[in-house]
Amino acid sequence: MSTSLDPALGAALAAFALGRDALAAGLSADALQGGVVNRTFRVRSAVGDWVVRLGGATDAQLAISRVGERQTHAAAAALGFAPAIVHADPDAGLLVTHFLDAPVSSREQLRSAHMLRALGARLGELHAVPLPRTVRRLDVHDALLHHLELEPVVPGPMSRDDLSARLRWSLASYRQSGVALCHNDLHHRNVLVSEPLVFVDWEYGGVGDPLFELAAIIGYHDLDSEQRAVLLDAHGGDFKPAHVAEMCLVFDCLYALWLDTAGAWQTLEAGHREALLARLRIDPADREE
Repeated sequence: MSTSLDPALGAALAAFALGRDALAAGLSADALQGGVVNRTFRVRSAVGDWVVRLGGATDAQLAISRVGERQTHAAAAALGFAPAIVHADPDAGLLVTHFLDAPVSSREQLRSAHMLRALGARLGELHAVPLPRTVRRLDVHDALLHHLELEPVVPGPMSRDDLSARLRWSLASYRQSGVALCHNDLHHRNVLVSEPLVFVDWEYGGVGDPLFELAAIIGYHDLDSEQRAVLLDAHGGDFKPAHVAEMCLVFDCLYALWLDTAGAWQTLEAGHREALLARLRIDPADREE
């Protein structure tokens, strides 16, 4: 093993048989852009070309179940929606998957009409698969209440009183649109531009609400009414405009609470941060349909 190999990565590889084979064969490792709490590497050796994800220490705080992640990722991979798993150790936060030679989408690319049509259609396919019996069920109410009960790491830009008022409205108005296998965290960095599209980082994946999945894409990328229409039309679901608007507020509330919990507001690009806060300041009755 090279002395320059990241110690945590070396220890993770040494913990399973194929990883030890890769270490013995000689490997190269490059850090990839990860999320707020994870560290991710591309590891190449004679044994294979892998992506190795090392989980963070705040999984419970951020309501991440690594067992649930493995279940959902495995089901999605079997259906062609995720890279195949090489090794998973949920207790250690370790996930090793095959590397797919496909670019990660950019924010600008995902907001284009072409990509929104492709993404909407692909999600329509995902949401139409038979429900896997081995995958956890996710409840949006539980997720909202989990984060609301936690104190923010640092005070966020929106007071908890104001956010709680929006949250009470969103909880009262939330109606599940259906049940489907969902990723639930599809910002552009989790979309690989392959043919067909493939999704990574299934930490919040499970059987859930397909409209919540679409609302997350709308909220993460500040989609306007025309862009929303392209995404929803390509998906093919029968969603009423008022219900879409309600679900977008549910997601915006959860996103803001997650940013509070993770202390991650500073990671947002300024324009995206201001767009999110502007939406949260709108009276729910006046939100765009």
